Amino acid sequence: MDSQIEEIKSRLDIVEIIGQYLKLSKAGANFKAPCPFHNEKSGSFFVSPAKQIWHCFGCNKGGDVFTFVKEIESVEFGDALRILAQKAGVELKSLPKEDIRLKTEKQRLYEICDLAARFLKNSCFPAGRGAKLSNI
Repeated sequence: MDSQIEEIKSRLDIVEIIGQYLKLSKAGANFKAPCPFHNEKSGSFFVSPAKQIWHCFGCNKGGDVFTFVKEIESVEFGDALRILAQKAGVELKSLPKEDIRLKTEKQRLYEICDLAARFLKNSCFPAGRGAKLSNI
């Protein structure tokens, strides 16, 4: 799995990806823009092509290309991975269900609700015994 993440990172240029969302301007060896994550007029959002990272000195957010897509698209890591894999032309292999980073928050909540429902069912209605409505 980590090899797929590294492959996606190696095929993508962070400046090109962020440039699809923001108008970047050259600032020395880096690029800058107004930060999309907080209200500002000056450009405190910087992208480093050499390090393949971004950082905002106004709101102190930063990270790699995956973090940016997660933030800008308001998605979980698994969805950002799928978006960037498509842009990089990488076909994702079958992913293990236990990899928590790939599950969306919604999927995790469904699993929690399902476990709680099964627990309550087993607690209230032990195996072989039906509910007696007259006792309720």
